[in-house]
Amino acid sequence: MKFKILLAGALLAVSATSVMAAGPYVGVAGGISMVHDSDVKVTGYTGKATASYDAGVGFNLLGGYNFDGARVEGEFGYKNATMDKLSGSGGTVKLNDTDITIMSYMVNGYYDFKTNSQLTPFVGAGLGIINGEIKSQGSKDSDTVFGYQIAVGAGYNVNKNVVLDLAYRFQGAASDFSKNNVSFSYNSSNLLAGIRYNF
Repeated sequence: MKFKILLAGALLAVSATSVMAAGPYVGVAGGISMVHDSDVKVTGYTGKATASYDAGVGFNLLGGYNFDGARVEGEFGYKNATMDKLSGSGGTVKLNDTDITIMSYMVNGYYDFKTNSQLTPFVGAGLGIINGEIKSQGSKDSDTVFGYQIAVGAGYNVNKNVVLDLAYRFQGAASDFSKNNVSFSYNSSNLLAGIRYNF
């Protein structure tokens, strides 16, 4: 009888501490994207304006490999937000039918902190390229620059194959998007919920 109790306890312990299995994985995530205010500069003018945005949406598609504690992955990201207003020394202008679309192609590295539970906190960082497109009243301009991001979050190991996660990601462009003598800075904060499947 005691042996059966001990065996049951051991099985429960293994279940409670299940971690993501080493090997390849794929995943998807989506949530809220909050583009930070952008500095807007026009070549030939010393002044600058500030563009403000409403909260937008974002999603990521990803695939990677887990090395039992460290992960390396490739990620495609999409974000879209409406530009709300443009402010400068001359005042503030409310904008209509103007938005920014961000598409990013990143290589990320993560470190998973093993715990005695199904919850696995992680931190990560990534580098890649970011394409920014401003669309206003039917016209659009775009530019591609180098980008970076940092992430912090936690995964919940449903079983050895399925992980649910919630993460905060800060993404930034290493230089301004620039087109037709107008440049925009870009940074965003993103709260994303996702699912990963481990093969």
